[in-house]
Amino acid sequence: MWRMGRQLWILCVAAALAGCASDDKLDRPVFEAPETAVTYEVAINGLPNEEMTALAEDALTVYRRQEDGAQSLAFLRRRAEGDVDVIQRILRSRGYYRGDVAVQVARLPRDEDADPEAPEMAAVTIDVTPGPEFMLTRHDFLLDDPSGQASLPPAGDLGSPVGQAAAAEPIVAAEAAALTALQRQGYAYAANGKRRAIADLDAATLEIESPLATGPLAVYGAITYEGLEDVRERYLRTYIPWQEGEVVDLAALRSYQQSLLGTDLFSTVRVALPETAPPGGGPAVLPIRVVAVERPFRTVSAGARFSTDDGPSVRGGFEHRNLYGENETVTLAAEAGIEQQSLGVGYREPQYMRPGQDLLGTFTLSREEDDAFDDLTATATIGLQRKLSPTWIVGAGLLGEASLITDQGQEQTAFLGGIPLFASYDGSDDPLNPTEGVRARLDLVPYAGVFDDEGAYFLSIDAQGSAYYDITGEQDYILAGRARLGSILAGDLSDVPQTRRLYSGGGGSVRGFAQRFVGPLDAQNDPTGGLSALELGTELRARLFGDFGGVLFVDAGAVSEQSFPDFNEGMQVAAGLGFRYYSPAGPIRVDVALPLNPRDADDAFQIYFSIGQAF
Repeated sequence: MWRMGRQLWILCVAAALAGCASDDKLDRPVFEAPETAVTYEVAINGLPNEEMTALAEDALTVYRRQEDGAQSLAFLRRRAEGDVDVIQRILRSRGYYRGDVAVQVARLPRDEDADPEAPEMAAVTIDVTPGPEFMLTRHDFLLDDPSGQASLPPAGDLGSPVGQAAAAEPIVAAEAAALTALQRQGYAYAANGKRRAIADLDAATLEIESPLATGPLAVYGAITYEGLEDVRERYLRTYIPWQEGEVVDLAALRSYQQSLLGTDLFSTVRVALPETAPPGGGPAVLPIRVVAVERPFRTVSAGARFSTDDGPSVRGGFEHRNLYGENETVTLAAEAGIEQQSLGVGYREPQYMRPGQDLLGTFTLSREEDDAFDDLTATATIGLQRKLSPTWIVGAGLLGEASLITDQGQEQTAFLGGIPLFASYDGSDDPLNPTEGVRARLDLVPYAGVFDDEGAYFLSIDAQGSAYYDITGEQDYILAGRARLGSILAGDLSDVPQTRRLYSGGGGSVRGFAQRFVGPLDAQNDPTGGLSALELGTELRARLFGDFGGVLFVDAGAVSEQSFPDFNEGMQVAAGLGFRYYSPAGPIRVDVALPLNPRDADDAFQIYFSIGQAF
């Protein structure tokens, strides 16, 4: 009875405490951080090379927690001994399988004049005896293949270090490569077995046998879609890179998933096979399950830019994706500035008539008041754009344009038709902030029409490219360069409307000079444009701290009234520095540039503010 009463009493006390806790009247316990009683030094000796030493210093707890100290010598000893397994793994990862590790923790004598309240000093010494470096003499893949059709290259061809030091990392990587090779052959459920290692301790050699179970050969079955509300299944099927009944390739499944994500219609997409292989012999027909979550299809955007030449301007846009259920996109864009205003409508229909091909259409109405000329222009285009590869895009179309141009107080009209052709290559790693790779683009447009009541026929060619080099490999210092060469094949400069001549200068070309002010000027010091243009630029971009960076740059350009640059006017050169804030939306840049060989008509400097790198 007494024991039962005691248990009842304990239950009552526990219930009372629980009630207090649920009523938030019982203060939560506060745990104070353990006091540092020992500070210590660490030394590791005997590792075969500096690379392994650096790896140990990054991985061992005694190094990573050194600034925190320890609560006692015993605690420090347990910490150091807990790192022995880590050192053994480092040794094995580099081919040392008979290593020995000894740990010593010793109290250091206290100075006579030291503060008696100060923590004790200790020394941690880790002595490593690596033993012999084992050589990998054999690595075999043992296939369990019911189909009898699977094949693998020798392990050495997949990166296994046969004939070299038996480092664990490349051995494991070779096994993963073998697994990938099987999956690409249609064995979607291939799996690694338990590795077997045979060591000759006297000869310091190692042999590896890696079992691999292929599972059944698999082929693509039917595809089902889940989560679609406004997107049509028919459109998504145009991205499928396989035919039903073909052998399954997991890389193709991943590619399809990335293609669907690239449509910007979904926040998440998952393309999955059944978790387990279906029963039965022979090829397994696998159903493909696509689970998607649609994202909002409407986007409103706004932006601003500023330069001392053009002044401020603001931009706004609206985009509606998936207009009819197959990612048809309509965009509205407007820009309002002191000297330039524009309103544009664009339409894009992807996968038009064939995969990778888009139908594009635009209509733009613009008004501009510039030192070179004033104009009111309406331009309409329609064309096809085809993606040949992840880096190459080509396109062709039709263009119609009508312009009312005011130059030197005289009004002129231009009505032009053109056939725009282009090829573009983009091997860079980021559209707004590239750190490596190359970009290039070639535009070719033959024009025909009427200018100032005279027939106008000319061919415009514009080639430009840029390259990016990561100096340190850590994206802290980027060397970037760009070049542009443009040419118009025409009888004379006066045969080409001012709106279609070549110009240089401004925030997108030669910074430091006003918009279009590189090249020949008329008697009123207004730019006339030319039939050829050459631009060169280079930047050194540096991340200074956190998300803030700086840029040093030099730009140069020339414009000629001849179809090929003759440099009679010389090259205009400018230099400057910039500030970058790397925001989630892209780099926000402020550039200040000074012309190095200014003319009387040129300003002393220019300031630019916008989003995105200059090139």
